[in-house]
Amino acid sequence: MNPVNHPSLPVLGFTMGDPGGIGPEVTLRAIDYFSSAYPFIPVLFGSRALLEHPFLLKFVQHKRIVSYESGRLYEPHTLYFSDSYSNDSFEFNKASANNGDAAYHYISDATQAILEGHIDALVTAPICKESFQLAGIKCTGHTTLLQQLTKVKHVSMAFHTPTLNIVLATIHVALKDVASMITPSLLQVKLDHAIELVRLLGNQEGHIAIAGLNPHAGENGLFGSEEQAIISSFVSSVDLDQSMNVTGPYSADTLFYRANRGEFDCVLAMYHDQGLIPIKLNHFYDAVNVTLGLPFIRTSPDHGTAFDRAYRAYSSIDSMVASIRLACRFANSYG
Repeated sequence: MNPVNHPSLPVLGFTMGDPGGIGPEVTLRAIDYFSSAYPFIPVLFGSRALLEHPFLLKFVQHKRIVSYESGRLYEPHTLYFSDSYSNDSFEFNKASANNGDAAYHYISDATQAILEGHIDALVTAPICKESFQLAGIKCTGHTTLLQQLTKVKHVSMAFHTPTLNIVLATIHVALKDVASMITPSLLQVKLDHAIELVRLLGNQEGHIAIAGLNPHAGENGLFGSEEQAIISSFVSSVDLDQSMNVTGPYSADTLFYRANRGEFDCVLAMYHDQGLIPIKLNHFYDAVNVTLGLPFIRTSPDHGTAFDRAYRAYSSIDSMVASIRLACRFANSYG
C-alpha cells in the first residue's frame, strides 16, 4: 500500500459517543457498511475495551486496524484507532460519570487532531447530557462543548435532510426564555450560518425563510410583538447580495410544509422544538445534525443514546450513514 499524508480521500474523525448507549454500535456498523473500500480515511477515537466487547467485536475483527498517531502517513483500506480513554469501567444501558468522562475525552482528542490539520471532518456519535453532568462536565451537548474546545464565539445547530434544511436560533433553553433571546444581532449570526449551510450544500443562490416566534407569526401583534418589533424589521434591513433571498417571518404551522415541498432552501427556526418536530416527523431515520460556525465540519446522527436498546438489539444506522456521506460531501467542498 502507498501511504499518503494528504490523501485524495477525506479523512474523517469518528467519536464513539457515550459508551453506555448505541453510539459505539452505530459508529462501527456504519464504518463496516462501507466495507474496506472506504470513500474516506476513518480515524476512530474511542476505547479499546469497546472494540473488544462481544456485541461489537464482530464489526471490527476482520478489519486492518492501525494505531493513530498525530501526523502519521495514512494508508487506504485501513481503520485508524486512538485509544483515547483506557479506563473500561463503563456502565452499559445507563448514564454514568465514567461514561461521560470517556465521551468527553473522545471528543477532546478528535478536536485536537482536526485543529492540528490531521483530520478533515468530524462525525460524532450520541452523548448523554446526564453522563456529562455526573462527570462534572459543564456543557449542554456537542454544540456547546465544541464551541468551548475551539474557542469560537458563535455556533449554530442545524439539520439537513433530503427535503429540509433548518438552522435553530436558540437551542437547549426553556421556552419561557426564548423570546428575550431573539435579537437582531442573534438573527444576523444565525442567518450567516444558514447561508453557510446553503453554500456548503453547493448552492451559491438560495431562499432562506425565517419563522415567526408566536402563533400565526404574531397575527399583526395580537399574539405577541416579536415579529413586528424584531423579526420583520431585521428582515427588511438585512443587507445581502442578490444571490440570497431572505423573507419572513412566516407562520410556523405552514412554513415547514412549504419548505418540505421545496419552496425554500433553508429555514431559520426560533427554538428547538419548532425546528426539530418537522425534521423528526419527515426524516426520523436519515436526518443529520450539523454544527455551523466551527473552523471545521462536524456532522452527527439526529438521535440519542437509546440506552434501552444498547448492546441488546441492532439499531438503525441510517442517520449515521447519512452523517458520514454528508461529512464527505462537505469536506470535499470545504474552504
